[in-house]
Amino acid sequence: MARFISISKAAMFANVQIKDIQEKINNNQLVTTRGKIHIEDLLECYPQADVEQADMLSLVEKIKEQSFESGAAKQHGEVTFASLKHDLHKCKTNAEYYRQRSIKFEELISYIRENLHDTDVKGTGEQRIQSLKQWIDSRLAEIQRNE
Repeated sequence: MARFISISKAAMFANVQIKDIQEKINNNQLVTTRGKIHIEDLLECYPQADVEQADMLSLVEKIKEQSFESGAAKQHGEVTFASLKHDLHKCKTNAEYYRQRSIKFEELISYIRENLHDTDVKGTGEQRIQSLKQWIDSRLAEIQRNE
């Protein structure tokens, strides 16, 4: 299940300042969806982040939401307007998140495709594969330097 947290909570869980999170967002290292960050993305940038706190927070928020739902006890399997509205909101948030992720992957693939001409080396298939591996290694090193 996809989980999103606010920028301030992300900073708290990662034990960094909000401006550090904002900087990662501005540098396209973190994606926001409606002002929230997906926990998996936070962990990619900050592996040391304490996401167990986020799990507890999710549980508290879920209990809070359920306490405000309409009054009468629900029958097993009964669907309420509030639960449908909540599910629709979650679906929209998840769809936006995955749309943003797919755009990033599309940009990466386009970048790789445009730059493959760097590996256009005449020679055997093995030489071309080796040249491609070297090109990928150099691009990965460049990305790591920029992080």
